[in-house]
Amino acid sequence: MANPGKARDEFIEANGLRFHYREWGDTRTKHALILLHGYAETSEVWNDMAVDLAREFRVIALDQRGYGQSSRVPDHDYSRSRQIEDLEAIIEQLGLRSVTLVGHSMGGANAICYASEHPEMVTALIVIETAPEVLRSGIETVRRLMATGEEFGSLEQAVEAFRPYLPYASVEQLERRVRASFTVNDDGMYVWDFDPAFRDPSVRPPDPDPGQRRVADLWDYADRIQCPTMIVRGAETDMLTPEAIQRLHRRIAGSRVSLIEDAGHHVPTDQPASLALNVREFLQSIAAI
Repeated sequence: MANPGKARDEFIEANGLRFHYREWGDTRTKHALILLHGYAETSEVWNDMAVDLAREFRVIALDQRGYGQSSRVPDHDYSRSRQIEDLEAIIEQLGLRSVTLVGHSMGGANAICYASEHPEMVTALIVIETAPEVLRSGIETVRRLMATGEEFGSLEQAVEAFRPYLPYASVEQLERRVRASFTVNDDGMYVWDFDPAFRDPSVRPPDPDPGQRRVADLWDYADRIQCPTMIVRGAETDMLTPEAIQRLHRRIAGSRVSLIEDAGHHVPTDQPASLALNVREFLQSIAAI
């Protein structure tokens, strides 16, 4: 078996697009932890946690459509319905028999929908900083972060631009986050590593079709979750209220809530070791039942 701590970059054709993913652990197993990043991130945001968990699990971190090395979409259809269809096709293409889903923010919402629609496939669900109700303050913070600049001349410049928006991350963690949000172009400049449409407020996805009920009815999808679920919140988040987390907790039968200290909305960046520990303990606890 390959070194479980070393990431392997892979590509797969699914749902008419080309997807990039990073993989750790034993590829022979038909169960995998699938990690779904949030808005304005890529699969690299999971590197620290994935290396930790790969000692025990097969781990797959996906670049969702429009992000990282995965295909951009000409019609800018980055709707949740399409993201879930992508996930369905990728899991089928990989030949997995079961999955544990771990999603941050946008990725957590996608994970809730997939788990609700495919209870036979999902053995456990971990959603990080995800709820159907979010605070405007958190959304504005993300928007300001993405408006910091089109490009940066060095890693250090990008880190300094990010620092006010991720105050709980160390310099090393900020450097890793920059690498998970930027790529270096042919001129040596750090540029955002996703479709420019995500930073353009004038660009809108196609008008919702009936499948877009997945957006409006996220609470209803939460009601139908059947697998063991852990809801993770950063103690210093500006995106979610404790009340929203508690409501989600009540709506997902048997779920538990985990609070990560010294973390804001960007828990995988702020406290990857604590997050990995919480995920491992949760998965060990349900395996022992």
